[in-house]
Amino acid sequence: MTSLTGLNRRFAWGSWLVLLLALLLWCVTVLLADVSRWVPDGAIELAREQYDEPAALRLQQWRQQLQLLATAEEQQQLKGVNQFFNDHIPFVSDQQHWRQEDFWATPFESLATHGGDCEDYVIAKYYSLVKLGVPTDKLRITYVQALKLNQAHMVLAYFPTPDSVPWVLDNLTDVILPASKRPDLAPVYSFNAEGMWLDKMKGRGVLMGNPNKLDRWTDLRVRMNQQGMDL
Repeated sequence: MTSLTGLNRRFAWGSWLVLLLALLLWCVTVLLADVSRWVPDGAIELAREQYDEPAALRLQQWRQQLQLLATAEEQQQLKGVNQFFNDHIPFVSDQQHWRQEDFWATPFESLATHGGDCEDYVIAKYYSLVKLGVPTDKLRITYVQALKLNQAHMVLAYFPTPDSVPWVLDNLTDVILPASKRPDLAPVYSFNAEGMWLDKMKGRGVLMGNPNKLDRWTDLRVRMNQQGMDL
């Protein structure tokens, strides 16, 4: 009896272990499938065909970064995404990079061509955080005046709660600070997929319309769809 009981217990534990491993494998498969959808194999191959092997490698590194951050806490996702794009996209002006006065590049274009300016960092960070599950109403693509540089600039604002002071993700620094500690930035207006606002960095701003009225935003979304990545 004791021997049979022991065998039954080992069989039961073995069955639970097999079930647990199967569940873990399913979770990993689902997670990898999601990440592949965000940065599809087709986009990586397109980068290889249109540019070169290093371009494809940068897209693969982006997908790996999203995979690493997929189950992280929201604050860690902010830090990871901010650092990744600050490290992987060298700053290049639109005039130099695209021969245009103002061009909004998709994350694919910024990484594949290995360059971008402030709005390109912001777009890439916004897309990545939304795909990681950060609600869009917490994120605002924000036009500011960089007072020390005396020029227009763009940052990504993150609102931990609806009425909180936003935190600022900026290509000028790897440190994410609350807007109240960024006196060098004067807000102008902001937008996300849900609306546009006349801005106040310490508040939510005044709703003033639909972001699809911005031609560059609409054009950006069209190109992202063509590249298999939808905002």
